[in-house]
Amino acid sequence: MSADITDRLKKIEFLPTFPHIVGEVMNVIKDPKSSASDLVKYLDPSLVGEVMKVANSAYTGRRNFRRILTLEHALAAIGYTGVSSIVLQTPFLSMIEKDDKLFDRRGFMRHSIASGILARTVSTIFGIGNPDTVYVSAMLHDVGIIIIYQYFKEESLAINALMERDRLGRLEAEEAVFSTNHAGIGSTLLEMWDIPEEIVESVRLHHSREEIGQKENPYVTWLANGLAKQIDFEKDFTDFHVFFGKQRDMLQSEMPEKYFLGHHLELYEAAFSQLKELERYLENSEGEQ
Repeated sequence: MSADITDRLKKIEFLPTFPHIVGEVMNVIKDPKSSASDLVKYLDPSLVGEVMKVANSAYTGRRNFRRILTLEHALAAIGYTGVSSIVLQTPFLSMIEKDDKLFDRRGFMRHSIASGILARTVSTIFGIGNPDTVYVSAMLHDVGIIIIYQYFKEESLAINALMERDRLGRLEAEEAVFSTNHAGIGSTLLEMWDIPEEIVESVRLHHSREEIGQKENPYVTWLANGLAKQIDFEKDFTDFHVFFGKQRDMLQSEMPEKYFLGHHLELYEAAFSQLKELERYLENSEGEQ
């Protein structure tokens, strides 16, 4: 990482409570008795405002003319996954102007949250890595893309030019411009913000399969990223077996056959349900942007 990049990252402001919030979110997620209401204890005013905004949009979308006035009602409207995604995504998405039409906010959130859900599911099913840690690291794995877009404007334009003119992939174009990529930039920023090292490492390695080796949390984060990328959100959720068939093909190419037992289907059905709900949450979250 060049000194220039590091110096520019140091100047990026962030929510002072964010490192603390990440730790608390992980603690709540790992508690099987926890609920969305438990997460609220760690929300600062800006995050509370985001929860209320999304919830009212969700409620209005159900053609009900009443407004949500309490946090408890808001939690019921958007659910556990919605609240945790707001807590983890808002500090980064707030860096981008609300009226910016060039950044695909919906696509970014869709991929990040889907990666988190799949990482936790895979970790739980196969007993690889920590389900709570990989959920957070998979949710945060692409934050470097936001950082490049917002704080490295000239470099971002150069990257887009290489992708369009020379048909390079994103990683190749980033390497050509930075001599690193969004995984390196995102993980460096998270490290500066005192995010736990197990999360930072997984973000740093999510495109580096050979470097991961036997490290379980980075491996699950890398795998979840790949699984999420192959989802067609327009078609794959009409039938669970279509969705699971795609996921199983990639899993079977990566994992020993002994892992594929019948009871695993139930866990993947739960992930399927959460991912379908993700689409509704994203529609609601865009309602007042």
